[in-house]
Amino acid sequence: MTTKNESPLIHCEGLSKAYESIEAVTGVGFELEESESASILGPSGCGKSTLLRLIAGLENPDRGTVSLFGSEISSPRRMLPPEKRRFGMVFQDFALFPHMSVSANIAYGVRGSKAEKQSRVAELLELINLPHLAGQMPHQLSGGEQQRVAVARSLAPRPRLILLDEPFSNLDYQLRVQLRRDIRDLLRQQGVASLLVTHDQNEAITFSERMLLMNGGMLIQNGNPSEIYRYPKTLWAARFVGEANLLEVHHTDGDNRTPLGILNFAKGSTGNAVTVMIRPEELHLLPPDKDMTGGSIVSIEFAGPVQNLTVRLDSGEELRVSTSPKRIWTEGESVSVVPEHFQCYDASGQRLDDEASLNPVSSSSS
Repeated sequence: MTTKNESPLIHCEGLSKAYESIEAVTGVGFELEESESASILGPSGCGKSTLLRLIAGLENPDRGTVSLFGSEISSPRRMLPPEKRRFGMVFQDFALFPHMSVSANIAYGVRGSKAEKQSRVAELLELINLPHLAGQMPHQLSGGEQQRVAVARSLAPRPRLILLDEPFSNLDYQLRVQLRRDIRDLLRQQGVASLLVTHDQNEAITFSERMLLMNGGMLIQNGNPSEIYRYPKTLWAARFVGEANLLEVHHTDGDNRTPLGILNFAKGSTGNAVTVMIRPEELHLLPPDKDMTGGSIVSIEFAGPVQNLTVRLDSGEELRVSTSPKRIWTEGESVSVVPEHFQCYDASGQRLDDEASLNPVSSSSS
């Protein structure tokens, strides 16, 4: 019977790495459990790939440590070679051996007898639904087929962890969506932990159980995708993960006045909030009402399951609103705008009390 390790699969503490004067990763710390899928999300140049290389053992940290099941494997004074970590890697350029068949690529790195290797290759070819291409060469495969083979090859030696560095970026949209779903399901079926590097928020949200949001070499937020989307810790995070309407707050006569009227804040946010953030789907449009905040529809974008509208308030501010496509709107139509939930942020861009997003909203034009 297999016993579960008490220590996390990966524990990073205070990881930092600089290249000359550029601090690529600064003080990053997090844990990854066995069989857990996580993504490192952030803009280009934020340190995502450097963090992945530090975990893989392809780079040594200047400060901090990486531990595997509680044992240190990377630090400024110690470095366990990548090949001894039992991690698999998948890259955006597939990195298949061009002179080897599909079967030979998958078998590469698998230990055991010839029969054991053949059995493992056959098992993985079935898992990636490509048994009919076993004898083909990489150049005879499509991009999606090559990436499936690359994943199978990384799984063949039964790794503890799969590290994926922008593996879907070279594929067209529809194939990218299908392939990331298939690979996500395959990794979960195999019970292998995964860490995906991506700059695509939709990819991170749909692929992973947990997201590590990075910017400027630092870990900004660590949580499940729903938590980070609904409760971003900073205004930067709010803008990066999804669309965000940002409105100024003015505190006058004990009221929290915004372009959407007077809003009820949690006690800890009153007087401290200078900005409220509202997602487009958290705004509702109603028929014009003199007692509500009014505006008019400037533009309408049909996006399949939703309509994305731009609404200009009577005060001049423009807001993005997402609604069901079942309701037909017209440009120039007058509406009332009512917020359902919101987040409060202070002058430094940090989120205030979570309760602010759950309080009843009082929206009036007064």
